[in-house]
Amino acid sequence: MVDEESGTIWLLSTWNRGDDHEDQIIHQQSKDTRRIFWMSSGDEGISWSKPEEITTNVKKKNWTWYATGPGSGIQIKHGAHSGRLVTACDHIEAGTQHYYSHVIFSDDHGKTWHLGGSSPNHMVNECEVIELTDGRLMLNMRNYNRSNKRRQIAFSRDAGETWTEQGFDSTLIEPICQASIHRYSWPGTNKKNVILFSNPASEDKRVNITVRASLDDGKTWPLKRTLHAGPGAYADITVFSDSEIACLYECGNNNPYENITLARFRLEDLE
Repeated sequence: MVDEESGTIWLLSTWNRGDDHEDQIIHQQSKDTRRIFWMSSGDEGISWSKPEEITTNVKKKNWTWYATGPGSGIQIKHGAHSGRLVTACDHIEAGTQHYYSHVIFSDDHGKTWHLGGSSPNHMVNECEVIELTDGRLMLNMRNYNRSNKRRQIAFSRDAGETWTEQGFDSTLIEPICQASIHRYSWPGTNKKNVILFSNPASEDKRVNITVRASLDDGKTWPLKRTLHAGPGAYADITVFSDSEIACLYECGNNNPYENITLARFRLEDLE
C-alpha cells in the first residue's frame, strides 16, 4: 500500500522455513511457523528497506498459518482515523483449524503495526479492504462455504478494529479464489462512488476473469467486462493518475497459470 502523505510504499510479507510446508504449519508439526515482516520503499520500488519482523504485534499465539494480502492495502481518507494504513490478512486457528480473515493497521505511517479485528465467522481467508463513502470499511473475502458460491463481505465502523454483519454478496460468484477490490477515485474525477472488482466469475472453475463496477458502495454491480474468458485466477486492480484502470491477472489457454497479463482500460469500457 502507498502512504499518500509521505509517498512511501509499504510491503507486508510473510516468511516460513523452506522445509516447513503449509500442511505441517497448520497441524503444528513444523520446525518453525509463519512470521510477518514489513519492508518499505521511498523511491517507488527501486530499493527496499531490510525486513523488520512484527509477528508478536500482529499474530496471536493460537494462530498457525498466516498470510498478508494478496493484493493491495489502503490508507483511510476520512474520519477520525484518516491516514491509517490498513491491509487485509488471513489466518488459521490451531485446534479448530478454522479459516478467518482479519486486518492489521498502522497509525504512525508504518513505524508500528497493530492487529485489527477478525471476521466474525470462519470459512473465509484471502481478502481485500476498501473504504466506503459513509466512512465504514468493507472486507471482501474468499469464501469456502459451498452452500453459497458467492464472495463473503463484512463491515467495520471503527476503521478495522472490529468487524460485523458478515454475509454474502449476491452478485459476486466465485469458485474459491482470490479477488481484487479497489475504489475508483482520483482528484479531478466526479466518480468517487465507484468500486471496481475483479475475479474469475464462475461458481466452479477458475475461468472468466471479469472486472465489475459498483456505483452504490457495493450494493449492486451493474457494469462489467470480461478480460479473459478462458482459465484465469488471481488479479489485482489499481487506477493510474490519468484515471485509467489497470488489472494484473493470471491467465492461460490450458490452465490459469501460463501468463501474467496487464489489461489497461477506462471506466467507460465496462458494459
